[in-house]
Amino acid sequence: MVVEAATSEADWADAARLVHAYLTTLPFEVDFQADVAHELRDLATVYGPPGGALFLGRDAAGRTVGVVGVKRFDEHDAELKRMYLEPAARGTGLGRALADTAIAAARSLGYRRLLLDTVSRLAAAVALYQSLGFVEIDAYRHNPLEDARYFALDLRG
Repeated sequence: MVVEAATSEADWADAARLVHAYLTTLPFEVDFQADVAHELRDLATVYGPPGGALFLGRDAAGRTVGVVGVKRFDEHDAELKRMYLEPAARGTGLGRALADTAIAAARSLGYRRLLLDTVSRLAAAVALYQSLGFVEIDAYRHNPLEDARYFALDLRG
């Protein structure tokens, strides 16, 4: 497994395919996120330089099987967004590698914190985030889901 930054048109197409897969497999709708339609139309702008980054995880055959994005939230904070692995890639360590790469990117972009929101029913994701040092925080954005949880990682340490 290898993690690489999305740079080419083919990379962005792979990213779009995986983000769409992610959204269709979630046990809830994300239509409450006002910017999701724009995000999906223009991943390269939303996640590209200078304020963001998007990474793809590839299997041994070179097939793109995972994605994670770093997106500017405000002057000091970025968000970890759209982390998804195809079912066959889960349990391989690729999720941790994607998250580690995203954390390093957020640090190198100069952000102080990396934020994320998720839901309790995505227990494996919550466990991964906590194992990486993310701590639970108060809501920083609107999420109407009953089991919404918010996390932050201090990037200055």
